[in-house]
Amino acid sequence: MKKTHWFFLGAAMLALAGCQVNQPQNKAPVVVVPPAPPPYEPPPTPPTLPPPETAINWAASVEPLVAKMVSTPGIESEKGILLLEQMKNNTSGRLAASVATDALKDSLQSTARFDLVPDDKLQAARQALGIQGDDSLISRSKAMSLARYLGAKYIVYASASGSPSAPEITIQLMQTSTGEIIWSGQGNAQR
Repeated sequence: MKKTHWFFLGAAMLALAGCQVNQPQNKAPVVVVPPAPPPYEPPPTPPTLPPPETAINWAASVEPLVAKMVSTPGIESEKGILLLEQMKNNTSGRLAASVATDALKDSLQSTARFDLVPDDKLQAARQALGIQGDDSLISRSKAMSLARYLGAKYIVYASASGSPSAPEITIQLMQTSTGEIIWSGQGNAQR
C-alpha cells in the first residue's frame, strides 16, 4: 500500500512541476485625470415682467349700465327699496368683488331712484331667516325670501365673467313681487 501512495505522490509532484505559477506583473500605476471643466456659460437673464396692469375702474364700468337700468320703463316712478347682493366673481381668477359691489352701490344711490337696504338691516334679516353670512344668495329663492322679509321691491344681481383682467359685467334687476327679471344688461370693465 505504501508503494501506491508513493506512486501517487510522485505522479502528483511530477504533474505539479509542469505547472507554472503566474507571478503578478508590474503594472504602471493608474492615474485619474479629472474631466475638463465645462465652458463658462453666463447665468440666464431673468424674463422681463410685463408692465403692471392698471386697476379696473369699477365706477366707470357700472355707471353706464346703471343709467340704462334706471331708464327702464317698468321701474315704478316712486323710490323703490332695493336689495343689492355682492357682485359674483365668475372669472377664471381673482377679482376685487367687494370694490366692484361698493362702486355699484354708490352708482345706484347716486340715481336717487332707489333706497338700498342698509348692511346692518340686511345682516339682521339674514340672521332672522337663518341664512349664513357667507351665503351669497346664489339661490334666487333665498334672495326672494330675504327681499320680501325686508320689504324690498327689487333685487339687483351683478356678476363678472371672462378674464379677470378684462371681465364682462352683467347686471340684472328683478322685481320681488313677481320674480320677473325686468332689466338685464352687459358691459365690459373699464380701466
